[in-house]
Amino acid sequence: MKLKSWIAVVLGAASVAVGGHAAAIPVALELSLVIDISGSINATEYDRQTDGYAAAFADSTVINGILSYASSGGVAVNVVQFATDAAQVVSWTRLTTAAEIASFSTLLGSLSRSGSLGTLTDVQDGMNVGIASFANNGYEGTRLVMDVSGDGWQNTDNACSSTPASDCADVQAARNAAAAANIRVNGLAIEGDMGTLGVTTWYSRNVATAGGFVLTAAGFDQFEQAAIRKIGAEITGGDPTVPEPATLALLGLGLAGLGFSRRKQ
Repeated sequence: MKLKSWIAVVLGAASVAVGGHAAAIPVALELSLVIDISGSINATEYDRQTDGYAAAFADSTVINGILSYASSGGVAVNVVQFATDAAQVVSWTRLTTAAEIASFSTLLGSLSRSGSLGTLTDVQDGMNVGIASFANNGYEGTRLVMDVSGDGWQNTDNACSSTPASDCADVQAARNAAAAANIRVNGLAIEGDMGTLGVTTWYSRNVATAGGFVLTAAGFDQFEQAAIRKIGAEITGGDPTVPEPATLALLGLGLAGLGFSRRKQ
């Protein structure tokens, strides 16, 4: 039995024992947005993150994807922020209509930065709070996804860097706990401060679960485009790092044409 189901059974039995238990609402997807707000992210960069997530939920592909699940309960979303500590800052919200999606997009765009979480980067804590938020959240999703975004690796609470020798067992334990609970973890790595693709490499090794993916934003100025692609893929269940068949076909034609050109020469 998966972790979430086991927790729900145990806590549900306790609730029945004291006088009743409300059944969880079926939804197509439970999506937890776990967002880095550590001290390396200045006010402008923080705004670009919230604006990026707001733009994602205002994107037509995302909207249409959510609306396509209306008959199966829609999509439930929450928000966790992390720095030295982590906390859920937007409780689980179900989206089934265009008006609800628009309202959630507006909420994300105006979301305040928690001032009580410190300035360091504890990705593990953000993931653990995200995982815990799925249990008894009132929803039962066909798919469970945790979306972790950040501009650096863990530098507190058993810090570990991107070097292969660095011991990241604690972060990996959080990732493995997510996998055990049937939660797919994807990453959005924001580069710029840690060297070429350093954050992407670290997220790929330590954050994303098997079957998950890591997208890269070259900087905060490209975060919005990456967030739109990422949320769109998470809504549909796709992988934006894998080329579409049409793209592969075009690439194949291009390579074939290049080979033909060289043979003619």
